[in-house]
Amino acid sequence: MKRWLSIPVMALALLAIETPARAQALDEAARQAVRAELDAFFDQYYAWYSAGAADEIAGHAYNVPYVRGDGSALGTRDEVRQWVAQAWARLDAQGYAGSDMPDRNICVLGAGSAIVSGRGVRRHRDGGLLGEYGWTYSLVKTPDGWRIVSIFGHDPALAVRCP
Repeated sequence: MKRWLSIPVMALALLAIETPARAQALDEAARQAVRAELDAFFDQYYAWYSAGAADEIAGHAYNVPYVRGDGSALGTRDEVRQWVAQAWARLDAQGYAGSDMPDRNICVLGAGSAIVSGRGVRRHRDGGLLGEYGWTYSLVKTPDGWRIVSIFGHDPALAVRCP
């Protein structure tokens, strides 16, 4: 491209860039609606995880690529499914009966992004507690719904809180 043409093309390209609607500030009603969506999403996610439903989690809960807590990525739905199935099998061998995050701190960053953080519990089949954990999830909203991009484990007494 000739140099004299590149300046107007660049200027036009810069003018065409706009802030995505999903990055705009939300009013309180919209923020509450997103919180309700995420709360329902997590109810379903924990039901699937508690049942060892790796296919449903891979297809409807985790984003691909999914970034694990160690920084490595799972690049296909099949890799996600296998990873979830292996993790669930390890838990099942310990007497696992289910997981939940009863007190979720849902931080709505925008219409298409959020952080959910809090104290999670895993229950044992005998009714006791298998463990308490700190979990923080980063999520994006895709055309197919909310998806978990990554999960970070931490001290259960710590959680990301939003105003």
